[in-house]
Amino acid sequence: MSGLDPRIRAYFGADEHPLASWRLLHAVDQAWVSRIAMAGSDDPGVLSYDDLRKLGGDARRRCLRAFEDWYKAWPYVRTAQVRAVEEHLAHLPEPQPEADDNLLDVPVITGPPGTGKTTLLKRAAVRALCTAAWDRRLDGSTRQRRGELVSPDWRPVIFHSADGNPHVKTFFAHLCDELSVPATKDPQVAFQKAALRHGVQYVFIDEVQMINFDGQYGMYLHNALKALQNMNLRIVLAGHNVRHLLVDRKTVAQNATQTQSIARWAFQDLERYGHDTKAEISEWRALLRGLEAHVRLAGHERGETVFSEQFEEHLWVSTLGYVNALAALVTGACLAATRTPGQRITAEIIDAVRLNERVARDRHRRLEGWRAHRFRWATDALPTP
Repeated sequence: MSGLDPRIRAYFGADEHPLASWRLLHAVDQAWVSRIAMAGSDDPGVLSYDDLRKLGGDARRRCLRAFEDWYKAWPYVRTAQVRAVEEHLAHLPEPQPEADDNLLDVPVITGPPGTGKTTLLKRAAVRALCTAAWDRRLDGSTRQRRGELVSPDWRPVIFHSADGNPHVKTFFAHLCDELSVPATKDPQVAFQKAALRHGVQYVFIDEVQMINFDGQYGMYLHNALKALQNMNLRIVLAGHNVRHLLVDRKTVAQNATQTQSIARWAFQDLERYGHDTKAEISEWRALLRGLEAHVRLAGHERGETVFSEQFEEHLWVSTLGYVNALAALVTGACLAATRTPGQRITAEIIDAVRLNERVARDRHRRLEGWRAHRFRWATDALPTP
């Protein structure tokens, strides 16, 4: 690209020459950053129901697909709890494998499913990539003086989502795949060597709850992660209910493992948004304001407070404050409204959108209670399993 898209440029912070830093990233990393930072289509604008009907079949389908892509990629809203985690990650010292001897703490982003952990983790990885490129540009003259004769692909950040209950070999084989290096007979050793050769500084691991740390293989993998940490790679974990991984184990060896992790794992919590105190309501409305700026419907003025005022209580009662349920609800509501003559979001449209079972269970009863002014915000609205 001749210039840097503003959505990517934002991840370089105060970098005075972001395009030069961007060009230092491997093409694979550039593509990944672009996919995260530029998710969704270009702004489709507003197209009334009548104008949509006048289009031919192909043109109408193109427009509807553009709206689908646009609404699926809701803006990343930095509420207070999101900013707190981001600031914690941003203020951590730059990892320097082979240069530092001090062990690095392991940030662990945890919380219930559906609270936005994966979304935050991916953007934290993007920011780490962009910051690493900035630092590499600043260190350029130093690197030249070191007389590097061979320049392997520079890959400072690895992002991996755990799948199933991996063994050590399969886990490290996946990490080798991320670097496009052969796993060999010992994938852990292969990755450790490749990580130093390719300049890996960060390893982000999502869905860490998939790893059964109670079992034998999980304990081995836990120890393998510590080996990476001992190399002064920055390990960043995310998953739900991660604290239970550090409870007492069945064996002395497992307890020794978790004792060391307690001293290194630094938890950062993401919770569902509450709706009881003034502070909680303010945060919820801030989230909704960020989303409603994305609405492209002829029946609503640009900037109209359709979510943050007209339907803010309705949306919370429907979703219980879970970010993933809210995203599904507003996406479905906007797409449904696009196909109506008035192109306005209504209570009927909101109630017709299907949601995941956790919030769908008892949803009708909750809405009835809310409409009858019997809903108690201070109580946990989740039904008893």
